[in-house]
Amino acid sequence: MAKVVLTSLKSKNFSDEDLRETVGRAFSRLDFDFKSEIRNVAIKPNLCYYWDFSTGETTDPRVVGAIIDQVRSEIGDDVNISVVEADASAMKTKYSFDALGYSELMRKKEVDLVNLCQGEISDFAIKVRDKELTLPINSILLNADLVINVPKLKTHNVVGMTCAFKNMFGSIAKARKYSYHNVLPYAIVAVNKKVRSHITVVDGIVAKGRYPKKMGVIMASDDPLANDFTVARIMGFSPGRVEHLALAENEGLWQTKNIDVIEDNVKMSEIKAGFPSYNHFMHRLSWNLQIRMLRLYCRVAKDIVVPVLDD
Repeated sequence: MAKVVLTSLKSKNFSDEDLRETVGRAFSRLDFDFKSEIRNVAIKPNLCYYWDFSTGETTDPRVVGAIIDQVRSEIGDDVNISVVEADASAMKTKYSFDALGYSELMRKKEVDLVNLCQGEISDFAIKVRDKELTLPINSILLNADLVINVPKLKTHNVVGMTCAFKNMFGSIAKARKYSYHNVLPYAIVAVNKKVRSHITVVDGIVAKGRYPKKMGVIMASDDPLANDFTVARIMGFSPGRVEHLALAENEGLWQTKNIDVIEDNVKMSEIKAGFPSYNHFMHRLSWNLQIRMLRLYCRVAKDIVVPVLDD
């Protein structure tokens, strides 16, 4: 049975001490089996652009710092930990590490920062239902004994919601990932078939729906799809109507039945009531209209469009 832990910070100002205690409590309630042979750990936050974590768009580096402390307390100080991210269509990882506070934090924690678009990369043909996709994957993910996925609690203009599954799409070792957007749900599932998230820790300190909102939520799970099914329900989505989640369920590699939702100091109904949800269908219509108007402007003005939007 997959487990999903729901907990929240106690202080209104979301202090560092409270955050560390909350992450530790989430790990404790998850009761993950940290085996002695774990030597290499890869932590994948969501650093999709240069937005500060206070916008609700990127993972708070303090959450990653607390996870590093927790891993060392469980396994030992000599474990090899890497914080990993790949370049995106409009984002260079080396700049995001600096701009978002990760370089400073990781110097203090003495862990490696890794750009997944550099190093040993191999192409893998991965089939999802009737489609076969070729994805470049960095060996650091394939060789990790423990992969910790640290996504955001937020919605997404294209696929409706982004959490554990969509965050791993960002690990594909290719900067211009917008080339996959015509088959985006399949690509999301494909990379998760190749790279397993052993632990998911969701940063919902500032959540992002119709607008960013301070919620102080931390989630933890031992199954990424069970996690995302739970998150979908919190956001007001039917999981079966989120295409990449439905595709993943059909692959049968993850758990979606009999999910053990552990409510630590907050109820799922309270998180759902507080989440700034929105009508995704109407949002998609509005978003697509904005993109079309932008492209019309570019044609008329002979200007260019940011690649991430030109999908």
